[in-house]
Amino acid sequence: NHGSIGFTTSFAKSCNSSFANIGTGLKRDEFRDTLDDLLFDTDLPLKFNYTRSSVRVGDDMTDEDIIQTSIGQGKTQITPIHLNMITCAIANDGVLMKPYAIDYVKNSVGGVVKQFNPSSYGRLITEEESAILTEMMNAVVDEGTARVLAGLEYSAAGKTGSAEYNSKGDSHAWFTGFAPIDDPRVCVTIIIEGAGAGGDYAVPVAKRLFDEYFEQTNYFDNVVTGE
Repeated sequence: NHGSIGFTTSFAKSCNSSFANIGTGLKRDEFRDTLDDLLFDTDLPLKFNYTRSSVRVGDDMTDEDIIQTSIGQGKTQITPIHLNMITCAIANDGVLMKPYAIDYVKNSVGGVVKQFNPSSYGRLITEEESAILTEMMNAVVDEGTARVLAGLEYSAAGKTGSAEYNSKGDSHAWFTGFAPIDDPRVCVTIIIEGAGAGGDYAVPVAKRLFDEYFEQTNYFDNVVTGE
């Protein structure tokens, strides 16, 4: 349907045919190494309960199996927290920070008895790869499946997904992204189970969260005043 298109447009429009062609042409050992770098099939740096994400790539797989993996289908499974961590690393020039749920603990009189501070897990991707992915995720908003986020007071970058889970074509709606592009402050990952296309259902939810964040933090007022 999309005709002959480049990598960025393929990404922006979620063109499965392009990713099928790319996936079958990749060296499988290097494909697997990249997935390992992105923490698939391994423990995540989390101190709360979670489920491992999993994906299969191997020499014993058929081209049909590789195609399914290349478009995020088949036996591929990823949790929202894991996808959010990858997205945060893209927003952070390739470096992943360890997630934590509590900022600080206060006692009954308001004194801080324990403080939790950010710490780095390490680099998932290079700074150059982060910049390339950010540009492609921006194209998703500007010309692709997340145009609901285009033309707003803030800029956003992201990726939609529609994960089919049965033979009828029913799908979970996904979106993951961050804003603003030049000074990332907030990253959201949405899954709405059984809803349909990510661009139709998950992106509007992400927009509501972005809008609320910038309104509550008075981000743009602070930018104007230089605070």
